[in-house]
Amino acid sequence: MKSPSDLIKNYWVDLLFVAVTVALARYPEIPGFLPFINGFLISFLVWFSLVRHSFESTPVFSLHNSYKYLAYTSTIAGTLIIRLVSRELGGHVAPFFLPIALISMLISKEFALRIAVFLSVLYAYSTGFSMVDFGFALASSVVTAISTHDVSRRLDLARSAIFVSVVSGIFFVFQSLLIGKPLNVIILGSTFIAPLIWSIVTVGILPYVEYASMIYSNIDLMELGNLNNPLLKNLSLKAPGTYYHSTIVANLAEAAAQKIGANAVLTRVASYFHDIGKAKRPYFYTENIGDDDPNPHDELAPKLSHLIIQDHVKTGLEMAKKHRLPLLIQDVIPQHHGTRVQKYFYHKSKGAGEKLSESEFQYSGPKPQFKEAGIIMLADSVEAAVRSLKKPTPSRLKNLVQEIVFSIYNEGELDESGLTLRDLEIIIEEFTKVLVSMMKSRIEYPKEEIKGVIKYAQNSSDKQN
Repeated sequence: MKSPSDLIKNYWVDLLFVAVTVALARYPEIPGFLPFINGFLISFLVWFSLVRHSFESTPVFSLHNSYKYLAYTSTIAGTLIIRLVSRELGGHVAPFFLPIALISMLISKEFALRIAVFLSVLYAYSTGFSMVDFGFALASSVVTAISTHDVSRRLDLARSAIFVSVVSGIFFVFQSLLIGKPLNVIILGSTFIAPLIWSIVTVGILPYVEYASMIYSNIDLMELGNLNNPLLKNLSLKAPGTYYHSTIVANLAEAAAQKIGANAVLTRVASYFHDIGKAKRPYFYTENIGDDDPNPHDELAPKLSHLIIQDHVKTGLEMAKKHRLPLLIQDVIPQHHGTRVQKYFYHKSKGAGEKLSESEFQYSGPKPQFKEAGIIMLADSVEAAVRSLKKPTPSRLKNLVQEIVFSIYNEGELDESGLTLRDLEIIIEEFTKVLVSMMKSRIEYPKEEIKGVIKYAQNSSDKQN
């Protein structure tokens, strides 16, 4: 069992955080020692029993500390703004929508629900532990967390705000009936309007939060995935084959992500950017080499070819950081290759009599750390292999997809991605469906005599004369 000194040493940030939020919940009043201790102990128990362990159980927190910083700062800022607004204008217009919506859109719905309970406890503490106030805060916050989780358009956020407004208004009416207080139409109207106003504020500050943290909501991921994005436009001009490859990977990966419950928007947009580093030396990648063009790797040593190919990961990551792409998209760039071996160059080296190990032809990794990265790794490999398949019938396509997916699984590349065997079965089915629909043979149209443009123009002129 850990001693109190060990607990303080390991969790001093959380202890300080809880103390700050409890103090802000009563700002600018200075509570007495006993009320402060009571509020601190209750908030401390809620934070550590309900919220703190999410830092270990929610995957994104283990990927980047930025998610923790965002959780801490959003909660502290939310506590202060809720206190100031409720003190000046009343608790019925308190901005519970603002911090909860940000956390739900940028981190996760589950974590937002936990923060909703924590903020509701703090609000109840600021009003003398009123159960009615706690219920109102909890209802508004929980509905906000659930309704804003999967929004991908600003209009969806507005709809969520309307839903929260309706719930808040209904709760206020029941609250008035419960305590036998006359219904105040002005307060009821402001209760309904407040979430709408705070949703506008949320939309306004969202881009700044995203740019500072490099954590993006689905709303701005959709805008980032616009194919007129400078990085994507540069890729389409310098490496059109890679650009086309990325769009096919995006179609495959998005379909699979939707079926297994992963973030389909993130998966599609990350697929667009996963190979942006190939714009630097496009002529070294097979998808950009024409059938009649010489392959530059024929003249290079296998090890050098490997180093050139591997460089697109480093270059892509540098470009992503320079343009402040979302952290998870930056992660996908190295993770979609993981620690796999470039077997073509390894076997070429072996055939040339060079005594080099497989590890010298490995990508530097890391392996995919979340589901979306794992799906993109699979889609990338499948798309590359399908291009070389002759007579792609549905059965051949499915066999090839199965072979690639199981091969990557057996290599251990998906061990840290969170993908289960059931997920892989669904991914295989979805990949096959998309590929079959893409490669269906078209109806053969009857042949007709085609007149040349000049000849047709001459005939028309003769008729007019």
